[in-house]
Amino acid sequence: MNQLRLIKTIVFVFTFLLILGSLTLIGFFYHKTIRQDSLAPSTTNLRQSASSSIKQIVADNGLLYILVTKTNQPDKIIIFNPKKNNIVSNLTTY
Repeated sequence: MNQLRLIKTIVFVFTFLLILGSLTLIGFFYHKTIRQDSLAPSTTNLRQSASSSIKQIVADNGLLYILVTKTNQPDKIIIFNPKKNNIVSNLTTY
């Protein structure tokens, strides 16, 4: 009789662990997919003078194309990668 009780206890414990592990795994994937699309706001410096102004911003393929104007100087297009938070390229228009 003790062997039957031991087997029932082992089956109960393994069932409990299986259900607990499954629920934990489902919760982990649920929270990971919910937070994947949200981006935290950040501040970045485009290394432009204070007299510069942003005229237009266009997004394409995960990059931001920022048109920066300054009086009496040619316009600049800054290609910015928001995921890596860095400037990919600076283009000057003439």
